[in-house]
Amino acid sequence: MKKELPGHIKNAFRSIDHFLPVVDLVVELVDARMPNGSRLKDFISRLGKNSVIALAKSDLADESETKKWLKRFADEGQTCVALDCRDTQSIKRLSKLIRAAAFTVKPGQTEPARKVRRAMIIGIPNVGKSTLINSLAGRKAARAANMPGVTRSIQWIKLSGELELLDLPGILDYGLLKRGDILRLINTVPGRDENTWSQAKTLARILAITGNQSALPGFVECNESYDLFLEDYARRMNFCGKGGIPDIERAATDVIKRFQSGGFGRITIEKSDSDFAELFELPPEAEKVEF
Repeated sequence: MKKELPGHIKNAFRSIDHFLPVVDLVVELVDARMPNGSRLKDFISRLGKNSVIALAKSDLADESETKKWLKRFADEGQTCVALDCRDTQSIKRLSKLIRAAAFTVKPGQTEPARKVRRAMIIGIPNVGKSTLINSLAGRKAARAANMPGVTRSIQWIKLSGELELLDLPGILDYGLLKRGDILRLINTVPGRDENTWSQAKTLARILAITGNQSALPGFVECNESYDLFLEDYARRMNFCGKGGIPDIERAATDVIKRFQSGGFGRITIEKSDSDFAELFELPPEAEKVEF
């Protein structure tokens, strides 16, 4: 049975259709740790607008891999930039690209009579759209929080230089929903996996697939045995109950939180030289997405 998209996400798609005729540019915001896996690639291309890809949260991704992704997108004819919303120079680079692309008229297009150019920022939930808008505006213009689904309203944000940004809720398609367990590892997609043991195991498996297993302290030393690793990690972190029994749930929760915040270093879980199809081949029960 096909899953239904949440109401506010359906409304976001309707808003895109509604405002598209007066939009000059689409800014596609993706997660730098999983660039293709966090995209709505086919949807963006169908919009038929000038576009810029911004690799958000690049401060959490492997720097060398981010450079490779920038080259890959450039080779595909895409305008792309690495983005750290807390870094002024990073914001300036993106702002320059947005202005150039928004005021560029493609062959066969008619230049708008209006002076103001409008950009629409599109991305999955909690990828950093509101934080980006606030950084570009230089003020708290959009509500932001470290959880999916915060932006529910539609608003235009005025910037200097005759430019406006449209802030939309995050959007998802059914392909992204099937990657729910993996996307939640990078702290996106609505809903939570209450089974932190299973979630941390998925993380360990993905890090092993992508050659990042050494990022988890003690994982390699435990011969990549997940159960042994969690017990060892709990003891390392002093997450023990009475009698020195390792608190596995607390250890698993800590592993997930540390990965999401960059506590294990800068890690990219989708390499630029492969789409890593096996990354998304989860058992059927892992495809369940709760809202």
